[in-house]
Amino acid sequence: MRKFARIAAALLVAVSAATPAAQAVDGAASYRLPQRWNDDYKPGTHCATPGAQGTYVTAERMWFKQTDAASVANRNDHTVPVSHTVTDKRTQTTEVSASVKPIGDIEKYMSNAFGFNFVHQIHWSLGQKIGPYDLEANQQGKLVWGFMMLDADSQDVRCSEDQQWVEKGAPYFVSAPYSRYSELRIDDAPVY
Repeated sequence: MRKFARIAAALLVAVSAATPAAQAVDGAASYRLPQRWNDDYKPGTHCATPGAQGTYVTAERMWFKQTDAASVANRNDHTVPVSHTVTDKRTQTTEVSASVKPIGDIEKYMSNAFGFNFVHQIHWSLGQKIGPYDLEANQQGKLVWGFMMLDADSQDVRCSEDQQWVEKGAPYFVSAPYSRYSELRIDDAPVY
């Protein structure tokens, strides 16, 4: 019973750490790389249909590409909600090394490998709302927004006659958007 209680307490702490997105962030956030769901298209592994083609992707870096910001401050003695309405449309597309044309739809291979829904383009549209976020009393900061990006190394492959994935061409780099993202960043408030 004690072992169960310790496990339940550990799970509660782990779940509590996964807080909702609408919270203030201190400084630059760090992002965990997604884990592969499978070894599909991995060079040297078994494939079923000779002549089939694909792309093996390896996550290298996940990052926030900030496109806009708005300063906010709370000079009250209580918490206030802060939000912003997007006034400039922003679009982010998948970028591939200039010298390479991937086999097929690279976003499909990334979605298959990592489980996110990668698309070719993501938008922040006019009128979309950022927030609301709770800004504590006597704090200031910035509402920032943009796109979450995944940088990956990619290798096109084909299924050989002996049913092994083999490399085809040179490896290349992909930077793909997978979501819009916003956060409240807290700065040191000046003393008045």
